[in-house]
Amino acid sequence: MNYPNLEKLFDDLSKITPLKMRSFPQKPGNEYNIFLLEKCGENYYLLPSPLFGRTNLSPPPLFDGLFVYVILASHPQQVMVAADRTNLNYDYRLGVQGHASVSLGRDALYAGDLEFLGGKLVRWNHNSGHYLPSPEQRYTQLTPNVKRLLPEKLFVDPLQH
Repeated sequence: MNYPNLEKLFDDLSKITPLKMRSFPQKPGNEYNIFLLEKCGENYYLLPSPLFGRTNLSPPPLFDGLFVYVILASHPQQVMVAADRTNLNYDYRLGVQGHASVSLGRDALYAGDLEFLGGKLVRWNHNSGHYLPSPEQRYTQLTPNVKRLLPEKLFVDPLQH
């Protein structure tokens, strides 16, 4: 059997390069404000983050608004998220200072902002001052599962708008 896209997939995966945190560190997030993003059909929801080893926590509902996300080099198939501190739909204690809070200062593959409305992803970008990913890096830094979670058609370059 012939797999014409398999070679391209391996080539793309070989180009993944971890991004080091730039700038100053932020207060690390915790198991109560960093979550794993998942989706079923077009609807998104939050799960406990695997970063803390506790799966018995009940994450909050995915309310509308802005979230920060980080794809960690140590967890390349997963998208870690936290409510942006400006998201008024969450208690301020659930918000984080930024991308370095979500990554716990670790290397990342990509980072930016997500916006949700009615449980659906409206847009995502590469807006991260701590990791400075380029818009083009989304083609090589994201694994197939992450591309499922962050569809290309919803990507918005904040510098182009």
